[in-house]
Amino acid sequence: MQHTIHTLVPSTNSGRYACDDPQHGHDLTSGEPISILVGGHWIAGRVEGSHVSSKRLVPGTYAAEHAQTNGLPLIGGYYFIASADGSVCGLCVGMKIRL
Repeated sequence: MQHTIHTLVPSTNSGRYACDDPQHGHDLTSGEPISILVGGHWIAGRVEGSHVSSKRLVPGTYAAEHAQTNGLPLIGGYYFIASADGSVCGLCVGMKIRL
């Protein structure tokens, strides 16, 4: 089965990733099965999303200071969980994926 390879871009929907085109590309969502390209290997898994209160962040860390400086009540985003072993990897712009 041939899968189309997509590149993650920031979506026009705040806080989300889209495939190939911010405005017209498919937005990823929690629970969606994807594969990501890491070190030349495709790894199967799924997308998940999380949001935590910025008050729960460790004081003095970049994330905590960024949240405080920008008045953000929630921090979080979408990440990848590998099917094989449950490993977690953050999603980022430019990443190659297959749906």
